[in-house]
Amino acid sequence: MNPDVIVIGGGVAGCACAARLAERGLRVRLLERGPLASGASGRNQGGLLPSPEPACGQIFPEGIDYYRQLAGEGRIDFQLRRHGYLLVAEAPAELARAAEHGRALAGLGFPASTVDSDRLRELAPGLAPGLAGGVVVDGAYALHPVLAVAALADRARQAGAQISTGVLVRGLQSSGGRVSGVVTDGGPLPAGAVVLAAGPWSRSLALQAGSDAPVSGTRGWLVRTAPVPELPFRHTMMQSTWHGADGLRGHTLPALADYGEPGAAGPTARVIFSLQPLPSGEAVLGSSSSTAISIGPGHHEVAGAIARTAVRFAPVLAKVAVRAAWSGVRPMTPDGLPLFGPAPGVAGLWLATGYGIDGLPLAPATARMLARHLVDGHPDPAAAGFDPARFAG
Repeated sequence: MNPDVIVIGGGVAGCACAARLAERGLRVRLLERGPLASGASGRNQGGLLPSPEPACGQIFPEGIDYYRQLAGEGRIDFQLRRHGYLLVAEAPAELARAAEHGRALAGLGFPASTVDSDRLRELAPGLAPGLAGGVVVDGAYALHPVLAVAALADRARQAGAQISTGVLVRGLQSSGGRVSGVVTDGGPLPAGAVVLAAGPWSRSLALQAGSDAPVSGTRGWLVRTAPVPELPFRHTMMQSTWHGADGLRGHTLPALADYGEPGAAGPTARVIFSLQPLPSGEAVLGSSSSTAISIGPGHHEVAGAIARTAVRFAPVLAKVAVRAAWSGVRPMTPDGLPLFGPAPGVAGLWLATGYGIDGLPLAPATARMLARHLVDGHPDPAAAGFDPARFAG
C-alpha cells in the first residue's frame, strides 16, 4: 500500500515530521540518502538555546517539553540536560548588543541579567580577563544531537512510520497539477503528499515541482577538544547572537563572473566565539558562517580561526589537545526563519526546512503544526511567521 506521506530528509526536521504525522494515523515513509542526522542535524554543538525572535521564542518551550517526554520514555539516552547560557561580550558595544538580546529574551519569558567583567569570570573562570561582561540567560538546554535524532526516528517507528536510509531522491512526480510521489534510483514511489525536509537541497526539488523554497547553504565549522582539566566552564557560551538585523541569514550568492575570480571559491567566513561543554569534559568550539556552494568539506583554515578565537576568549584552552574538526551546511532562509507548511502554488507538496541554527529546538513544535495543517486542513496561528508563502513572488 502506498504511503499517505513521503518525508524526504532524515535530520531532526524530517524525523520529527515523520513522528508527528504517524502519530496522527497516517502511513508515513521517510527517505534519507545517507545515515540519519548526517547533515546539519548531526553537525552542531547540541545546544537548545532560546531565540529572541518572537515567533521562535514562543514555541521553544514546546520543543523542550517534547524532548523531556522523549527522554522520560528511556528508550534512547540522548543526554538532555538543563544548561546555563552566557552571552559573552569582548567590548562595550558587544555588551550593549548582548543586553538588548537579553531584554528580548526576558520579554519572551526567559529571565536574563547583565553581569560585569568580574562576575563573568566568577561564572566562567576559564575566560580571559578584561572582557566587557556578559548576559546570563535562563531556560537553555543541551543534548547529543545525533542521539536525539535517533530518538525521534525511534518514536516515528513506534508510531508506524517506515524509515529508509541510503535512498537518494532524484526528483518529484506530479499528476493533475499535484505532487504525487518521488523518483529514486530504485524507481518511482507514489504518495498522497510529500514533505521536503532536505535542508539546503530542498530548493532544487521544490523547483522541479514548480514551487520554490528559498533556502541556501551556510557552512559552519566546529572544533572538539580533549577533556579540559577541571572543566572551568558550566555554561553554553556565545560571543554574541546570530540573531538580529546583522545576525545569521542566508548569505548572498556570488555572481558567476565574481566566482570565477582567483580565490573567490573560498568565501570569507564570519567567526565568533562559542563553547559547548560536554558531559565527557570535552568542549565543542565554534562558530563560523560562510556561503556554501558545494557539499564538500569546505575550507579547513576556518577551523584554525575558530581555534585562535577560542584561545583569545579562553586562554585556559591553549594547551588542550584538539580531537576533531568538522563542518556542516546549515539551511538558511533570507530572513533567518524556517519554512514549514504547504509549498506555494503546488498541491501535495509541503516544506519543513530552512531552520538554520534552530532546528533542534524548533523541530518538535513545527512538526506538530505541519501535521495539524496537513491532516486537519487548518494552519496553527503560531505558524503564520513561518509560512512559505511569505516569499512567493
